[in-house]
This record gives sequence, structure tokens and C-alpha cells, in this order.
Amino acid sequence: MAYHDDLLQLAFDLADKPGATQAELRRAVSTAYYALFHLLVSETTLNWSRNSSRTALGRMFDHKPMKKVSDRYRNPKSMPFTGEDQTIVSAVRLVAKSFVQLQDRRHIADYDSGTLWTPWEATEEVVRSLSAFEAWARSSTKTSHRNISSPS
Repeated sequence: MAYHDDLLQLAFDLADKPGATQAELRRAVSTAYYALFHLLVSETTLNWSRNSSRTALGRMFDHKPMKKVSDRYRNPKSMPFTGEDQTIVSAVRLVAKSFVQLQDRRHIADYDSGTLWTPWEATEEVVRSLSAFEAWARSSTKTSHRNISSPS
């Protein structure tokens, strides 16, 4: 199993653990975000022609710019995707929206000790990540032979 898949499974295990502590629930939310982050990094670096430098390329990805790009992709006004397959566009927008939401929730889980998480709330974030994984799979299957417009 790929690293991002392992992270997603770990997030489910932590959120679903009977009697999970706040630390486990917070870690589940954070891990759900990192699962999606690493999925996107992995999928992008797979397209890099030099296999030997894929790991180094993956280390260059930064959370803040990825959130900024995701904000643009999820907004129909900034990224109208005119003429694109709307099923793919919907899937890409769902991934982008999920990335932004999960990053925001990760910050709360990791840094806001005043927020208490319920198992249901933690599981909701893990399911959000899973839904993004599924949407990514749908969009990448349909776009395997063509590229969707990228932001300029």
C-alpha cells in the first residue's frame, strides 16, 4: 500500500478507536489532511520523468502555496474550466475544497487546545479525505491521456 493510503487507514483507525483520547482524535484529523497532501504530492511526482529525483521533488511541495492553488481551483470565478468535462471539473473542485478544509481543520487539531473533538467530528474529517481520494481517482482515470487547465 502507498504511504498516503497507509496514512488514510491510520486516520480511520485513530478516529474509530473505542474510547479514543483527544490526542488520538486530533491525530486522526491531522493524519487525514496529510494523507490527502501526500496523495497529491505522489500523484504529481509520478509524472516526473527522472525517477531518481522524484523524492527530492516531493520535498519541494509546500502547504501554503498548495492551499492557495486549491482556493483558486475550487472557485468557479477564478477557474471557470470553460469547455472541460464537468464531471472531471466537479471532482477536481471537490479535491481542492477538501484540501483547504482539511488544512484548516488540521491547524485547529494541531494548535487549538481549546477545541475538543468528538469521534464523530474526527471521523467526518477522515471521510472528507476519503471522498477527496475517491474524487481524485475518478478525475485522474478520466484525464490519464489529457491535462486539465492549470492556473497561470
